[in-house]
Amino acid sequence: MAYQLKITYPREESATDNRTTERTVHEYLEELEIDDVIQEYEKCLTKGYSVATTFTPPEVDAKGAEPDPFAIASEFVRTGIVYKATLKLKATGSYEQMSKIAKIIEQEGYDYDIAVKLKVNENSPVDFEKESSWFDSQYAKYTINPKASTEDINELKALYDLLVEAKQEVKINLKAKVKKDDDESFATQLAAYPDETLISLRLTDADLYGE
Repeated sequence: MAYQLKITYPREESATDNRTTERTVHEYLEELEIDDVIQEYEKCLTKGYSVATTFTPPEVDAKGAEPDPFAIASEFVRTGIVYKATLKLKATGSYEQMSKIAKIIEQEGYDYDIAVKLKVNENSPVDFEKESSWFDSQYAKYTINPKASTEDINELKALYDLLVEAKQEVKINLKAKVKKDDDESFATQLAAYPDETLISLRLTDADLYGE
């Protein structure tokens, strides 16, 4: 499999006369095999950096299909990795539209937040002081954010499927709970991700003395 790698180095600072300049250096590597990615990770540790990692699967794979978060989580379980799964939803629409989505979330037992954006101008029927005017489909838009996180992704399966069926843009983010700055933990986690995943390594100077 081929992966993409992004390495972000600690911010560099330089001073000349009365001017201080800061810059952040990013290094991009493409078409890396799994062993190459692990080697780059180990190089960062060898140079004395502490490494924060982020794994971003591709939007679609080579066949045009979306990566399966349930398959990734299954691989985590197989290799003994504890993780947190969080359902993310991009849902904005009229009051009527979001009411239907809210009912789906409620029936699956999850809480949610709702935010409303009101357009108030000379052409708008919305009057902020009159709540009854906050439901115009053109000038009032509602955004819903479910509070759905778990350490077992299968608990999100029913809600995920219902939202997909409702043609909503939904995904599940996975955060592995692994030992930091450990090459074996990194390699095990990496192996669970599909081809073309972007691995981001954010480097900081290691805290050698625990200060």
